[in-house]
Formats: sequence, structure tokens, C-alpha cells
Amino acid sequence: MPDFPQMSMQQRVSQTMSQAQVQKMSQTQIMSLNLLAMSGADLRNEIYSYVAKNPALEIKSDSLETGVKSSHQEISASSRFSDNTRYGTASASGTAASDNFQAALESNADEREPLTDHLEHQLNSMKLTDEEKSLCLKLIYNLDEKGFHILAPISFLNPENPLHTEEFLSRCLNIVQNLDPIGTCTNNYRESLFVQAKISGMASDLSLFLLESQEHFEFLNPPQPQKIQKKIAEYLSEQKKLKFNQKDGISLSKDDFSIEEIYNSLDFIRTLDPYPARNFGTSQTNFISPDVIVTKNPDFEENQNGEAEFTVAYAREFLPKLEISKEYTSLIKSTEIKDGDTSELSERKKAELKFARNSVNEAKVFIESVLYRESTILKAAQEIVSAQIQFFRKGARFLAPLRQKDIAEKLGVHETTISRMASSKYLACEWGIFPIGYFFTNAVSAAKPKTDSKEQSEENQSAVASGKSQTTENAPLSKESVKYEIAQILEEHKNDKKALSDQKISDILAEKGIKVARRTVAKYRGELNINSSYER
Repeated sequence: MPDFPQMSMQQRVSQTMSQAQVQKMSQTQIMSLNLLAMSGADLRNEIYSYVAKNPALEIKSDSLETGVKSSHQEISASSRFSDNTRYGTASASGTAASDNFQAALESNADEREPLTDHLEHQLNSMKLTDEEKSLCLKLIYNLDEKGFHILAPISFLNPENPLHTEEFLSRCLNIVQNLDPIGTCTNNYRESLFVQAKISGMASDLSLFLLESQEHFEFLNPPQPQKIQKKIAEYLSEQKKLKFNQKDGISLSKDDFSIEEIYNSLDFIRTLDPYPARNFGTSQTNFISPDVIVTKNPDFEENQNGEAEFTVAYAREFLPKLEISKEYTSLIKSTEIKDGDTSELSERKKAELKFARNSVNEAKVFIESVLYRESTILKAAQEIVSAQIQFFRKGARFLAPLRQKDIAEKLGVHETTISRMASSKYLACEWGIFPIGYFFTNAVSAAKPKTDSKEQSEENQSAVASGKSQTTENAPLSKESVKYEIAQILEEHKNDKKALSDQKISDILAEKGIKVARRTVAKYRGELNINSSYER
């Protein structure tokens, strides 16, 4: 009989502990998901905000901050735990530097016209279509303080709009690049010099050749005519030895250039401005740091086993490195060792010990949540690269249909987790910086083209011989591709006596290997703002 009340008490204690664990796990999950949804900039602010509230969490280092000194080192244990207030001090040199910088900011306000305003004013005076003006404005507000792209320009094309082709983007880029100052809206200073040289109309073929690519631009290092002459001669000689030497860039009319010609090219290049936006204000400067960096493995060979073609890395250098305060952990250990029976501790010591334990536990949960965010983003990015391998090999036009659900299934997580992961995150690769959401596109199933077996067999053999797959059965097509095909079909038949019905468009698409129902055709036609056959 006496054992029953004790057993009941144990059960109640066990149940209470279990509920506490479930509650704690739920709070951890909530924090992890909240951090996952944050952008890199928001996470930086959250880290500094959390460090300010929890003295057991410290910033070990921060590559984006110079002269940072942890205030924890300036605080004694007696002053820290008593009222949960932390105090910090700055060195004399640090204080002086801060005062000087603040004075400079207050006394030398940047009154120059912002680059974006200057470009937009010129754009408003031009006769452009609404589509051209809209994209040009996006390109303008995508420039940093040097006048270079922040995000890859291709990411601003609307896949829902069939007018948004790469040719359309090139035309809009050319419009902005021709605005004053000439040469903005480029990837880097080398490309800016090349654009300025082309627009000037005074550049020789040799000057354009030297500025055309990074490989040619390296011939100017060092800018000594004799060495440049030798490098050009060696390069052209190697090009002649290549079996296939098809080049769309600047072609030179001759193989040898005199020292005087090279001098003239150097003099011309020196007249160009590598940073044409330097004389404008920076009040609207944007900054985006990538969350994931994808680089091509230079040692990759197609038939080599075990070697990844692309390396996917999490850009953790843009975030502060965290650690648990050693002072807090040592205090907890020393208190537990010296005072095995905590009942003998003073109320003050008990409160300090409880505060220290809670602070350390909460700091660990925060660090685990940050690591969960990193792990989820990295794993998802690896799957995205695998699914969009042709994009990373060949460029934006090879973007394949991809759903967030597909990545979620591969990682074994909910689709909303992938949605949070993609929100306000960026991926950097050789083609530029892209929002991660850019890699998710809609898909439409395709059918096998309506051709006889003999004709199809010949097509497949031809495809195999050319190294291209001709398998189209059940292959996914992007929704935008189908809408483009519909627009093309209607354009081709615009002069027909009888307008094509939606069913007839569906039949023509089927002949091309694209299986789309009549209702879907009507839906896509409506999204293209094209009237029905009765109204056309």
C-alpha cells in the first residue's frame, strides 16, 4: 500500500517531464523554421539581436565586421549574472576612429545625384514599349554603387511572358548601357570597358579583341607592348592548330601586330573609365550576398568516377561564427563539482546557476537551429544543381521544369520547408547570382510525336548520331514553352480565312509531341491575352 502513492508520484513526474520535452522540441522546431525562412541579412540581424539578449552566446568571429571585440571579455562574473546586464568598453584608438568616421559622415553628406535617378530620368525621355521600360527599370535598380549587376539579368525575365526572350533582354541591356554614363549595367569593369569601346565607334579590332573576354584581357597584364605582342601571336598560333575553330566574337584581320598598333590600342583603352558610375551618389546602393556558391570542378572529366562536376558550398563566411561562452559552461561545471548538494547554496547562487543553465541551453538550441538552416539549404541546393545540371553547364536557356515538391520528396521534408528555404535566398554560379526560387518552374507533360514508326526510327538514329536525345514521350516541358508554342502557332495562322479553334491548336501541338487538352489551351491563350476564335 505505501508504494502506490510513490509510484503515482513517479508517473506524474515522468508525465510532466515528457510534456516539457515535447514542448521544448516544438519550440526548437519553430525556431528552426523561422530561421530557415529568413534571408541572409535578416539572419545576421537575428544573430546579433539574440547575442545581445543571451550572454551565454558569443560571436567568435565575423568576416564582414572589422575591429569587433566581444564585450563578454570585459565583464566579470559577479556583474554579469546578478542583473543580466552586460557592459562593454572600446579601446582608445577604436573610440577615436569611430568619432572621426561619424564626424566625416555628418560633415560630408553625399549630395550627388544617385545613379538610379540619373538613369531613370533618361529612360523616361525615351520612346519605349511598356515591356521594355519595365525591364530596363528592373535592370537599373539592380545595379550596385559601381554600376554593375547585383543579380543575374536573366533572372528578371518573366517566364510567363513569351515576349521575354534572351534577345529581348539583350536589347534592354543595350538600351541601359547606352545611357549616360556609358558602360553601366555590365557584369564587371572589363565588360564595361568593352561596351564603352564598342559604343564609341573609334575602337580598333585589336582593342575590341583585347577587351572581349577575360582570357584576352589577361594579355594586358603587364601592359607592356612587347609582351602583349608575343602573347597575341602565341594565342593566334594555337587557335590555328585547333581542328574546330568557330568563334562568334571579334575576328582579327591579320595574325601579326606592330608595336605601334599595340601602343595605340593601349592608349585608347586608357581613355575608357572602368568604373563609369563613380561620380554618382550611392544613396540607393543594394547589397546581396549569396547563400550558396556553385563552382565547376576544373579537374572534372566526364568519364571519371567519383568526381563531382560541380561543388556546392554554403556561404557561411557571410555570417558570424557562434560559440557557447566558456565562462558560463565552466561556471556550471565548477558549481556542480564544488557543491554537490545544491540545497546548501545561497538563494543568490541558485538563481545565478539556474540563469546560467537556461542561457547555455537556449544558446545551444539557437546554434542547432542555425546549423539546421545551413544543412537544409545546402542539401536542397545540391538537389537543385543535380536537377538543373544542364543550366549550370550551358546557361539559362537550358533551365528545366522543376517543382518544390520534387526537392521536398528527395529530402524527405514537407513542401513548405522547401518554400521557406527558397524564400529570399540566392545562389551564385558562373552565370551570375540568382534567387533560388528562379530554379523552380512549372512543367507540362509531353506526348510522343505523331509520326510513323519508320520516320520516328530515322529521327532517333539521327539524334543518336548527333549526340542528342530524341525521347519525348512523357518528358516534361515547361508551361512557358507551351504558351510560346501556342503564340507561334497563332502567329503562323493569323492570315487564315478561319481562325484556329482551341481544339485545332491542341491537335497541332499534339503533332509536335506536346499533349495539351483543349481547356488547357484556352487557359494559356487567355494568359497570353489572345481572344478566342470567335473574336479574332
